[in-house]
Amino acid sequence: MTGASADGESATGGPGVAVRRRPTRPSAALAALAAAFGTVLVGGPGASAVGIVLSGLAAMAVGDELRARGRRVSSLLALGVGGVVAVLGVPAGAVLAGDVPGVLQALPGLLGVLLLGIGLVPVRRAGSGSRRLVKLGAGLVLVGVLVAGIFRAVPAGTLVAGAAVAVVGWDLGEHAINVGEQLGRAASTWRTEGVHACGAGLVAGSAVLTGNLVDGVGSTGLSLPALALLVVAVILLSVALHE
Repeated sequence: MTGASADGESATGGPGVAVRRRPTRPSAALAALAAAFGTVLVGGPGASAVGIVLSGLAAMAVGDELRARGRRVSSLLALGVGGVVAVLGVPAGAVLAGDVPGVLQALPGLLGVLLLGIGLVPVRRAGSGSRRLVKLGAGLVLVGVLVAGIFRAVPAGTLVAGAAVAVVGWDLGEHAINVGEQLGRAASTWRTEGVHACGAGLVAGSAVLTGNLVDGVGSTGLSLPALALLVVAVILLSVALHE
């Protein structure tokens, strides 16, 4: 039997059993934190505004939960205020950056965290997450890494770490949507998500270790082409893990 739940999401499995097909919370939270960490690593002074973006996304997540509990007015208020705060984090980062290179270094990551988070906290009642926004958000964090490499603002090992956690954020975001669609948010998925997150972390750690080892060879550090190759390697490893 298939019907509709109180908050507009699909319900399956018989009368009274609602399956909330939303991105699961553990992987969604870890995905946002991974993207934020990558932004902080390479974004310079402006990246400190990522805390504002995360605060707004957290408020939106609370609004999503309130909506599921039938508290319509409170949920709309939390979603609205959270959305405004999250968006304001981006211009706040531009102000904190101080100069044009700093703005170029911080803004892609801040926008990336914002879009990835919105993709995992659906605003629509029947939304089940947006893979497009998750991919775009993680991609913008990677753009921030490459911009930082061009300006040579951070060590090569840090650049590789930023790229690795950005791709981990994408992988975990996709996983949150997939598990939510297959099992629903109400199902107990902590063990599955924990195993997946640990695997993604191991891949990222291996990439970072490789980057640090390469960076330690010679005294001039990584060239931009070498960095690009390492970033591609991180992406391929993470795609393999995702599949």
